[in-house]
Amino acid sequence: MSDAPQMNQSMRGRIVSSIYGRVPLSGALLRMAVAAEGGQLTSLTLRRVLEEHYGVRAGAYSYGSLLTPGYADRGTEIGRYVSIGPGVRRFGAAHPMERASMHPYWYNPRIGFADEHDDVERTEIWIGHDTWIGANSVILPKVRRIGIGAVIGAGSIVTRDVDDFAIMVGNPAREVGKRLSAEQRQRVLNGRPWELEPLASIRELRKIDALRELRGVPRATDEET
Repeated sequence: MSDAPQMNQSMRGRIVSSIYGRVPLSGALLRMAVAAEGGQLTSLTLRRVLEEHYGVRAGAYSYGSLLTPGYADRGTEIGRYVSIGPGVRRFGAAHPMERASMHPYWYNPRIGFADEHDDVERTEIWIGHDTWIGANSVILPKVRRIGIGAVIGAGSIVTRDVDDFAIMVGNPAREVGKRLSAEQRQRVLNGRPWELEPLASIRELRKIDALRELRGVPRATDEET
C-alpha cells in the first residue's frame, strides 16, 4: 500500500534541525518542516529537535502536546503510538518547599545565582507505548513510569507510577479499572504490536480485538480493582 504512513524527514527538515536555535524564527521554521513531513505523527525532524535541544525522546507515530517544544521537561521518553491530548504537561522537578526560598534564582543554575550543587532533583519518566493521556492532565516529578496501554483521564493530576493498561482519573489520579481482558492484555504484551509498522501492527491488533468478539469480553473491565 503506497500511502501507508511512515516516518519521514524532508530536506527542509534536515536544514532546520541543523540550524535550530541559532537563527531567528526557529520555531516557525520547525513548524513548517513538521508540516512538510506529515505532522507530529511522522516527523523525524521534530524528534531530532526535541532530543537534541529539549532532552525529550519521542517514539514513532506518537503525537500531542508533549511533543510541543517546552511542554515536557528533560528526561521525558515517550513510547510509540502514544496519544496525548492538548494542554498536557510533564514536570521533572518541583520547587524546594523545605528551603527558605523556593524561587528558581536560588536553585536553578541555568537562570539564577545558584551552583550545580544547589539544584533540585530532576527526574526521568518513561511513557509506555499506546498510552492515551487526556487533555490538560499534569504529570508530576515523582512519576517515573506510565505503563503500556494505560489511560489518563482528562484533567487528571498523576502523582505516582501507572500500571500497564490501568485507567486513571482524578486529582490525585487513582486507578478505576483495567483496559481489555487479562487474555487480551497478555497477547498485547507478548505480541508487542507497537514495534511493528502501521500495516503490520493493525493486522496483529485485529487478531487481539477478535478475542473480545469470540468470548464476549467487554472492552474494559474492573475485575482487578
